[in-house]
Amino acid sequence: MAVSYQKNHAVTVIATADVATYRFIGYDGAYATSAAGLHDAQGVSEYAALTGEAFAAITCYSAPVEVAEAIAYGDFVKPAADGTGRAIVGTATDHCGRALSAAGAAGQFAEVQILPHVHPVAP
Repeated sequence: MAVSYQKNHAVTVIATADVATYRFIGYDGAYATSAAGLHDAQGVSEYAALTGEAFAAITCYSAPVEVAEAIAYGDFVKPAADGTGRAIVGTATDHCGRALSAAGAAGQFAEVQILPHVHPVAP
């Protein structure tokens, strides 16, 4: 993987499910998702962990994130709805990060600037 990143802060999280490296992580220690009943991203897993193990979640500035689809430089990103914690393209009103590098296909990695999770506002 040839993605650079700048970790300024991380928190220790206890995995409530098995966690892979460089995926969006929710506040409860499982993958974040953009599916109905949104499970917001707290950060990005810095390394893998089995259920019950402690791991670091990068919460400030940037981290590599595995993508579920092609991501262009500058795209807003959010967790995929499939519960894998991988990144998909978001929007200005629905995102938790911004791509600082591109990834051409699922399974590749993009550097993502971690931003506060933003959701669409209901009318």
